Amino acid sequence: MNQTLPHRDKDAVLTLYAHYFLASELMLKNYKKLLAKRNQSDRLNQNDRVQLSIYFCTWLGFLAVTAEGFKKLGIRRVVKDARPPEFVELIPKTDALGKLLKKHDDALRKFRNKVFHLRENTEEIERFFRERPNRVEWAENLQTAFNEFFSAYRILCQVHYLIEKRKEELFK
Repeated sequence: MNQTLPHRDKDAVLTLYAHYFLASELMLKNYKKLLAKRNQSDRLNQNDRVQLSIYFCTWLGFLAVTAEGFKKLGIRRVVKDARPPEFVELIPKTDALGKLLKKHDDALRKFRNKVFHLRENTEEIERFFRERPNRVEWAENLQTAFNEFFSAYRILCQVHYLIEKRKEELFK
C-alpha cells in the first residue's frame, strides 16, 4: 500500500473538505444567524425568511454531498491504507462518522436530490422531517463529527508537511 501523503492539491480528502464541507459550514452559520434573529424578534421579513430557507436547504444539501463523498472515497480505508501510519488515529472518528451516517444518510441523499434538482412536488423534503422529527439534530451532530474529523486530518497533514519539509503545502 502507498502510504505517502499526496500533495495538498491532489488530496481527495482535502478536496472534499474545501469544496463541500466548508460550503455546508458556511450555510449552517448563515442559517443559525437568521434563526437567532428570528428567535430574538419572533419574526423575520420576507427576504430573511426566504434566505433562512435557502441557507437551511443548502446546508443540508452540501452536508449530503460531504457524506456521499466520505463514503465514496472510502475514507476509513484511505486513512488506514493510503496515508502515513500516524493517520490511523483517525479510524475511531471515521467509524463514528460511519455509524452516524447510517441512521439517515439515504433520507439526506433524497432530500439533497429534491433540493438541487428541479422538482414537481416537495414530498421528499417534507418526508425528511415528518418521518423522523430529530433529523435536524442528527444533521447538526453529523456536521460536528465531520468538523472534528477534518480538523484532525488537517492537523496531521500540517505536521507531516513540516516533518517532510513540504513547506509550500502548509496551510496559510
